[in-house]
Amino acid sequence: MAKLPEAAPDGTDGIDAKTRWVVDNGRWTFGVDGVPELIEATKPYTMDDVAERIDCPTLVLEAENDMFFTGQPERIYEALTCPKDLISFPESEGGGEHCHEGALALWHQRAFDWVDRTLVR
Repeated sequence: MAKLPEAAPDGTDGIDAKTRWVVDNGRWTFGVDGVPELIEATKPYTMDDVAERIDCPTLVLEAENDMFFTGQPERIYEALTCPKDLISFPESEGGGEHCHEGALALWHQRAFDWVDRTLVR
């Protein structure tokens, strides 16, 4: 008779690969052992009461199909009170995925053009 697998000690048993990666990466990043500890460790990381204190020009980038942060670029953009720009990368240009994978040259062009226009001149 086959032995059933034991539950994962970190609380990640039964989750899909994408969620497992997020949890494993988070656990590694924060140096914690399980999901409850990860949730607790991330609580202080918020832009609440911070965005309005940013006063330097800020560039916010958005990927149309971002698998992790859907809606977050617009949320921080709206919360900022400083000079700001939002650049969206659509799927049709190859930059619609997280970190604009597939359009890194386009990302570099737009980001460094923004730096040149906004900070250098």
